Amino acid sequence: MSRGITVKTGRRAIELAQMRAEILRLRLDGLTLDEIGTHMGMGRENVHHSITRALEALTKKPAEDLLAVELARVEELLAQALETVRAFHPLIANGKVVYAPVLDDEGQPMREPATGEVLTTVMEDKAPKLAAIATCVRLLERRSKYLGLDAPVRAQTDLTVNTQSSAPDLSHLSLQDLESLRHMLYGGRQPVVNQDSQQLVLESLQ
Repeated sequence: MSRGITVKTGRRAIELAQMRAEILRLRLDGLTLDEIGTHMGMGRENVHHSITRALEALTKKPAEDLLAVELARVEELLAQALETVRAFHPLIANGKVVYAPVLDDEGQPMREPATGEVLTTVMEDKAPKLAAIATCVRLLERRSKYLGLDAPVRAQTDLTVNTQSSAPDLSHLSLQDLESLRHMLYGGRQPVVNQDSQQLVLESLQ
């Protein structure tokens, strides 16, 4: 017997289930959480926790059973669809099976050595196979959805944005450096500079 089964059917688990059932019965009889706690010899928070766990168990079991049934149906349909994928489906036209000549490696029809007749083979109808493949894809998607395998993965990215900007320090540049910088930025054109701002720059360089 596995450990999981032992835990679920052990004495402690049975006593816990009986206690929760009794708490639910008292709650249905109209007792408050404090009254149930006094009757059961436990705190109010423990009573609330026991009722919550008992209600979760009551709703979880049918949901798990339903999920198992739906998964079993998907598996059965998937097995049938795979059989259709693996099966050979002869091509039928005008109520007759369509044959095609057997070709050799050079693309020439092969002939029966004794009679010289062209060897033929039954052509396959690809439509049922393609339809079965599409059905398999949908069933696999449904199974993944039931199992939660296609749930989106949340990713958190920390981004730090610096909203403070500061002007570059040009105090260490000489007048020749500033002139070279002006040529790189404006070419041969003379930039339009506010006289007050220009005066402040000159004063900072002195």
